[in-house]
Amino acid sequence: MTPALGERASVLVLADDPRLTDEVESGADPENRGDDGPVAVETHATVPADVDEERLAEVDVAAVTDEAGLDRVRSAEAVEYVIAYVDDPTGRTATDPLVDAVAGTPEALSETVSWLLARDQRSTVRAKPTRTPSRIEQLNAGMAELAAVRSVDEAYRAAIAVTEQVFPEYHAVVAVRDGEWVEPVVASSGTPVEDCNRVRVGAGVAGRTVQTGDASIAPNPNPEGQFGTLLTVPVGDDVVFQLAADGVDDGDAFDDADRRLAELLASHLEETLDRIGVTEALRTERDRLLALFTNVPDPAVAYDYVDGEPIARQVNDAFEATFGYEAETVLGESIDEYIIPPDAESEADDLNERLQCGENVRREVTRTTAEGPRHFILHVIPIHLDAANAAGYAIYTDVTDRREREETLRRQNERLDEFASIVSHDLRNPLSVAEGYVDLARETDDTAPLEKAADALGRMDELVADLLSLAREGRSVGETESVSVVDVAREAWECVDMANATLDVETDATLDANRTRLCELLENVYRNSADHGRDSPDEPLSVRVGALTRRDDGTAADGFYVEDDGSGLPDDADNVFESGFTTDESGTGLGLAISERIAEAHGWSAHALAAEDGGARFEFRVP
Repeated sequence: MTPALGERASVLVLADDPRLTDEVESGADPENRGDDGPVAVETHATVPADVDEERLAEVDVAAVTDEAGLDRVRSAEAVEYVIAYVDDPTGRTATDPLVDAVAGTPEALSETVSWLLARDQRSTVRAKPTRTPSRIEQLNAGMAELAAVRSVDEAYRAAIAVTEQVFPEYHAVVAVRDGEWVEPVVASSGTPVEDCNRVRVGAGVAGRTVQTGDASIAPNPNPEGQFGTLLTVPVGDDVVFQLAADGVDDGDAFDDADRRLAELLASHLEETLDRIGVTEALRTERDRLLALFTNVPDPAVAYDYVDGEPIARQVNDAFEATFGYEAETVLGESIDEYIIPPDAESEADDLNERLQCGENVRREVTRTTAEGPRHFILHVIPIHLDAANAAGYAIYTDVTDRREREETLRRQNERLDEFASIVSHDLRNPLSVAEGYVDLARETDDTAPLEKAADALGRMDELVADLLSLAREGRSVGETESVSVVDVAREAWECVDMANATLDVETDATLDANRTRLCELLENVYRNSADHGRDSPDEPLSVRVGALTRRDDGTAADGFYVEDDGSGLPDDADNVFESGFTTDESGTGLGLAISERIAEAHGWSAHALAAEDGGARFEFRVP
């Protein structure tokens, strides 16, 4: 406090409100008169940003209304006393360690200023106090301590401590409802709480107050008790605050001022208990959410948006296991940098924009994991829906197996469609032919048409065999082994009618394959060359089998080829591996489709190209 306090004190209200300056000056000036003459109070009001260091150095008392004012006073480190002029004594401004007292009305602010100035005068100017702080001033001073507690028990003890300052001549007790009983929990010093009687709800003074919620001043119903009159005030629904006067009831132990102060103290205690209850509820909810987040079986990420990037703040164990990143690696980093595939960046940008607008997003995505790309149902929940957001939670449900099953089912359905088409078309023709020749034989009693019918049935048998083979190709190849290409190539050659054709195997390479299925693949390619590579079976045909060493782009490759010197590929060569495609009216169009399916079951790819000498070349490339 400035040395000139005996003559004049300066109070600065950090809020642009002239009404407060008038209230403080009119209320404080008459109160601050001592033996050495009056203490004049000069009050000024201004916004925090307009106060410079020199002005703050001249201030004796600063009244702040918000954290901006508090920060301005804190930065100066020159103000002697700080009053929080706020409605909420439990808020951050009121409970800041820098605050010396709390006031909620202009009148209370005026009284608190007077009290602080008087207290300072007593400690620095006069040897004897000239003024005892009023009870409202003492109550206001105690509210900062009450507002700072963090547990229910601390709140009860703080309320009793404030009571001993404000009502030093009375005894005090706080009692709490427990089922059907009202149990004393804290009492004034010198009054053991175990000596305080519990009462049933609805019985006794405290019991009726809990039941009705009404404050009362009444004689002690226990004639043998040491207390005469009781002032009982409800604190919410389940707590009562009680003052007790010594001796017999004389009717004058408590007045209206006592009741108002007790009710004000009870109100502050109720606010404190409500704040603690809300804090505990939030803490419990946070702990539950943390447990859910930690134990959810799907990978989960808690994120904040910083400059448009989703920054990982927390990941659960399932995320570490699925995506292959330790928590310390990704925390504080953009999660997109680690799990977004290169071809999904635009999709991720769109997702981020929607989430920052408060949309609740659920979609199927592909993400990069420790085991490679996998498919997930991504459910992202922003903290606030339909509002600008900077935080939220993302949960990834792995649906890769389901997607693979769906893809398998789709391929099976496609094959069923192929079978239905072939059965309804290709089998119907030879069946109609056979029926016609059988009918003709019956009508003429001639067996010669039966040979034609037998040919048609043979054609049907061939189609059925090809259909069964095609049906098997969607399945796994089963066990594989290292097989010699030259051995399997010659074995397949012996199984096909290749009249007037020669085979030349130009490789001694080996492949990891199922020998039976590889043999079937080669048989179908040979048969295709024999049937479509020449105009008639009497024409000569040369077939070569060799190893692949280069891809089209010049890079090294594994695999093999089958090449003939026949008439070459048709104009629409891109369709040769499609089931049902054929350039021969008598062909089934399934041979090369079967070969491609066998290759795909091994993980290879099939390609049809023109040979250098004009024939057809079929390459089967191993990745």
